[in-house]
Amino acid sequence: ANILVFLGQALHAGWLGSGMPAEDGVEAATPLGLALKSMMGMPSETLLAFGANDANLTLYDGRWQALVASCFVHGSLLHIAFNIVALRQIGPFVERVASPARMLTLYLGAGIAGSASSAFFGWLSTGQRLSVGASGAICGLIGAALVLGYRIEGKDSPIMRAMGRWLLIILGMGLTVSLIVTLQGAGGGFDNAAHGGGAIAGAVIAMTWRRGSVYTPAVRNAILAGCIFLLAAVAARVLMIDLVDPYAMYGANARVALAEKELALGRCEEADRALKSLDRISPQAKEVQRVRVVYRQRCR
Repeated sequence: ANILVFLGQALHAGWLGSGMPAEDGVEAATPLGLALKSMMGMPSETLLAFGANDANLTLYDGRWQALVASCFVHGSLLHIAFNIVALRQIGPFVERVASPARMLTLYLGAGIAGSASSAFFGWLSTGQRLSVGASGAICGLIGAALVLGYRIEGKDSPIMRAMGRWLLIILGMGLTVSLIVTLQGAGGGFDNAAHGGGAIAGAVIAMTWRRGSVYTPAVRNAILAGCIFLLAAVAARVLMIDLVDPYAMYGANARVALAEKELALGRCEEADRALKSLDRISPQAKEVQRVRVVYRQRCR
């Protein structure tokens, strides 16, 4: 699912930029060239169109689906490659010990918890930050594997040591990259809140599993059906918002820029729409208030 979504993102990015002038050659301006180029770093418009987790949009624009959808969206080829390798290393053990049904609910539950943690800390920081990737869910698998390793082999479990190393690598890389990004005054970086929230949720979920308890076929089928229904509802919700909301692909900063552009062109009605979309997610921001003053001066 992660790979299919990533390919869809690349196609979307190629379509999105197909009418834009080339930056490094004619080839890059074709849809295929742009799709390939986007794999090195997806544009924010594509990330939001596929359900990226932006704190303002998730909390104030009713985008609950981002808590799930963002777990299947990735920012670059390197991002998804690292997560696939981690999933292949960790997933089989959890699936074998806990069962596929438990692993599926664990993956989704930890992913949602990681996304919620990211949205909460994003809200606390008051900054604009996009959160994407399966790493919150994968950290949940690591947290569960730590619990399972302890239950099976005790505190000296080789599984515990291996999973502990994976968790330290992910958290260590996240803290290091975040520190470098902060010192450089740039945006982006690792989402440590999602990683930590996912790991804690995964450990807690694993603690609730009773040893020796096996799901009946009816329960397994019900769990599978419930997960499929959830994913289908999330996909439908993402698609619906993309179709009905002209600002679905834009965060607060991009919407401010659009409102300013429309005002500069004298298109007051379009500027008003952009400002109304901002009222839902960031009405008190200084940039929004500044543009609204300009709107009142020019359009009323």
